[in-house]
Amino acid sequence: MLLSLFCWLLLSVLHLTGAFGVIDLKLVDIRFRLRGERKASDRIALVEVDDATIAAYERWPLSRDTYALLIAAIADAGARGIGVDLLFVDRDKEKPQSDILLSEVTAAFPNVVHAIAFLPEGSAKARDEALPQERQRLLIRHGIEGSSIKAARAGTILLPFTELLAAAPALGHVTVALDRDGGYRRLPLLVRYQDRLYPAMGLRLAGMAAGRDSLPKVEPTRGGFVLRWPDGWWVNVPVDNEGGTAIDFAGDRTAFPLSYSMLDVLRWYREGNRAKLTDAFKGRIVLIGSTAVAQAATDVGTTPFATATPLVYVHANVTDALLNSRFIHGVRSVSFLIFLAGLSIFLGWLFVIFPLPIAAAAMVGATAVVAASEYLAFVILHLNVPSTAPLLLPPLVYASTASYRFVFLEKRTAEQEKELMVARTIQAKLLPAEPLELPELDVFGINIPAKEVGGDYFDWLALGDRTFAVVVGDVSGKGVSAALLMSHLHASFHAEVRVSVAPKAILDAMNLSLFRATEPHRFATFFLALIPREEEKLVYANAGHGPTLLVSGGKVESLGPTGVPLGLFDSMQYGEETRPFHPGDFLVLCSDGVTECDRDRELYGEERLLALVDKLAAGGLASGSSFAKQKAGSPPAKQEVRSLSTEQLAGGSLSARQMTSPPSAEEIGKSILADIRSFCRGENYADDVTIVVVRRR
Repeated sequence: MLLSLFCWLLLSVLHLTGAFGVIDLKLVDIRFRLRGERKASDRIALVEVDDATIAAYERWPLSRDTYALLIAAIADAGARGIGVDLLFVDRDKEKPQSDILLSEVTAAFPNVVHAIAFLPEGSAKARDEALPQERQRLLIRHGIEGSSIKAARAGTILLPFTELLAAAPALGHVTVALDRDGGYRRLPLLVRYQDRLYPAMGLRLAGMAAGRDSLPKVEPTRGGFVLRWPDGWWVNVPVDNEGGTAIDFAGDRTAFPLSYSMLDVLRWYREGNRAKLTDAFKGRIVLIGSTAVAQAATDVGTTPFATATPLVYVHANVTDALLNSRFIHGVRSVSFLIFLAGLSIFLGWLFVIFPLPIAAAAMVGATAVVAASEYLAFVILHLNVPSTAPLLLPPLVYASTASYRFVFLEKRTAEQEKELMVARTIQAKLLPAEPLELPELDVFGINIPAKEVGGDYFDWLALGDRTFAVVVGDVSGKGVSAALLMSHLHASFHAEVRVSVAPKAILDAMNLSLFRATEPHRFATFFLALIPREEEKLVYANAGHGPTLLVSGGKVESLGPTGVPLGLFDSMQYGEETRPFHPGDFLVLCSDGVTECDRDRELYGEERLLALVDKLAAGGLASGSSFAKQKAGSPPAKQEVRSLSTEQLAGGSLSARQMTSPPSAEEIGKSILADIRSFCRGENYADDVTIVVVRRR
């Protein structure tokens, strides 16, 4: 959780310092494009000073009497408002009478809005020059009082020439707000110049569309301001910290189907085609602006739908947004950071409770949900939630959480491995360290756990001077739990073997002890053999253990169970069996890890083990021979065989088989292990492997 909060803090700092600003703007454009363009209000029409118009008049800028004629044509057609998105700053020195005509036509129609422009404070071109008193007086009447209103502040204003300034019934600024990436997505609806607020052209035209030619009053609100007209109509406008208002763009050129070439409009007017003009402009707000590209340089900018859009379309989008009250509302920084903190805590909790693969899927899902939620909020609620930080939060929290968990698990795994190595050392000490040196018996044992610790157990010990005990046990399962039960078997066997020397009695007691110490599904197979040193026999009890092979008289016998595995029932009486165990005979005890050794879904199996043991038995002494009894302490040497008389050989007292040295217990055990490894191709064993061989010398 602390890691997730650290991720939140990091992203919050980057967000507040504006590191994600450009990316957030690009993501806004993606949302607009995913939403697609929509048809703008049919109350808006555009007249374009396009390439065809300039080519027809063969000059730029066009003569101002041409614009006077255009304004007259549109006004006579019944337009509700006319916005001229062109700046007539200086007088026309070549045709001064055209300035007079433009001023007179403008004064004749009260619904004409001429353009003014501002340069912001601190800009390279801005200069604080006092306007002449007359021009100052003419400008002030177009301003709105509102000292407490949050608005963009201008250092310089660009006004029409004085006659047009005096004649214009309304002025509207055409200044746009430039974003950090050079795109246009906002516009200051009010700009503060000196002590007054001056409305945008779109704002004046939207008021005219509603039949309100007067300037509205402005009241501050939380996050913006409210525009109120005398008849009670009002518009709530959101404003950012720079005084700009984010516009819910309808689209680019295709969003405004009512667009006409200035050349066509003037032709209709000259031809007296009043029906065309009326159909195009009656009752509508008309914006006149330059869209020419090939014939003249036009003010263009990057908008959400195009990389080069004439700014007249930006003002048309502003007018459409005001008519429909469609603005993109921002999110307060405090609310956004609280949302981000809550999301980070939830993700931190989510990525901790799930395994890492599921957490990765949850991270992808969370990112998709965040993206979809922000898009729906933008389209439905017109809410612009900064996208970069929330989209980066799920992968960042997951990466930090997963990294920590990986490091933590790696550290814990290293500690566990260290502990398991200690446990392995302790467990190894529970097994016989070396064979007993007995003149009658040759003993070998080996244990290879499948994991660091295992559940196999083997042991041997001398019970006084007369009896030798050998055991092999196999606890169900593997790993630590099996190792714990293996240690229980060790303790139980060593405790019971000192109380009784009867195999069945020992197993009865061990069964009850294991039953009380384990759950019902845990059990252990166990084989116990007692071999008297002075008698050629063995007495055994088998609690479900296998395989157990006895080689006696040249034949291999499997010693079957005399009872069920230990720990299954609280009351169980085991049987015991006796078999001859002559010199040269040997006993092979294995855990099921030997027969269940797997290679390509093929098991090693008891038949393969039986065949191997039979092969090994063929290379030993014949059991029960007088020679074997005479030399019980050690294998017969070659010179001893050679010292026998020809008559003895001819008489058949020794066979060819008896003339070879029998394999030792170690050789038998290692031969079995080598065959297992060859079968498994040296791969790790699936289960613990234990092999014990006892041979009577």
